[in-house]
Amino acid sequence: MKKAIALLLCLVLSLSLAAFAQAEGEVPNLAGTYYSYGYDVGTMFMNYYIHFYDEIPGLGKVFHAGMCMDQITFDGTYEVIAEERAYSVAMDRAASEAGTLTEATAPYTVVFYDFDGKEIDRCAMDAEHIYNDMAAITGVGGDHCALNLDTDPENSKFAAQYASEPAVELLSLINPDDDTATLKLKVNGKYEDLIVFFVEGTYAMNADQTEITLTPDSDSDEGAKVTKNEDGTYTYVSDSGEKVALVEVKPVEVAYALKGEIPVPGMEGTNADFICNLLSDNTVQLYADFMGNKMDVDKGTYEIDMTTYSFIIHFETAGDLTTEGYAADMVLNYKVDDVQPFGAIEQTLKFVTE
Repeated sequence: MKKAIALLLCLVLSLSLAAFAQAEGEVPNLAGTYYSYGYDVGTMFMNYYIHFYDEIPGLGKVFHAGMCMDQITFDGTYEVIAEERAYSVAMDRAASEAGTLTEATAPYTVVFYDFDGKEIDRCAMDAEHIYNDMAAITGVGGDHCALNLDTDPENSKFAAQYASEPAVELLSLINPDDDTATLKLKVNGKYEDLIVFFVEGTYAMNADQTEITLTPDSDSDEGAKVTKNEDGTYTYVSDSGEKVALVEVKPVEVAYALKGEIPVPGMEGTNADFICNLLSDNTVQLYADFMGNKMDVDKGTYEIDMTTYSFIIHFETAGDLTTEGYAADMVLNYKVDDVQPFGAIEQTLKFVTE
């Protein structure tokens, strides 16, 4: 009897090992999963997570990475490849505080891309962990840490953060004759349609994203098909046949940037990033960024002097300032008598070349 039981156990073990070996040949399906890491900091719960969406037709496998309570975010597409990768991370908060890193190798690599297909970063993973030792997709307090698979997202300590996850717009369209008539496609596969009535639902696209099908959440609402024309405009046709011409609302992007450091008030020896963004609509933002928390300092507009290749910036508080130097050697000497909570500021910001 004992021999029979032993043989049965050996058979079961052999079958289990065979099943595991077969599963190892396949990459994990991350659709709909969350990998998370967090810790208490007294009055709040600091968290870091990556949400892997279901595949969106025409867009691909989308991810959202929310670092420092979604104060620092990354969105794009991803793929998992059956390629071993070494990692060096703290497996929990205690190890992170002690500076104790675990170094090993995981069987898979997850690669993150922006929506233009350019690789952002990559890291090791297995079914239970994302070993986030990435240089790009990270946040202060969450670098070189293991993110754990959240097996019960709806009831986890991260649930509130998941629920407030910002849905980045992938495409924003508007009726040029009615600025209240808009269509917004989000990276999570959802859309908001205000072209005729307010409708929410999910969308799908063809491979080159020129044909978009809108499917409403409610059977009582109308869906629509949206076609991108050769001239870059769009044509919206509702299920009932109503046709509307749309144009894309181009997002304002950072065209140029200068960066320095500024002391954090009340924290001796601690500096914040001091960033001057020159935007594509010729406006200027100047702010301090400490651990993802932004503090506005000044704003204004700018123009480029093509004879000297310098930027002339018209700040609301500091007045008119002009950059000095050229290309990688360009600097902005910012000076103002009093901006709260910093007081008097006199800092040099260098041109960001990357």
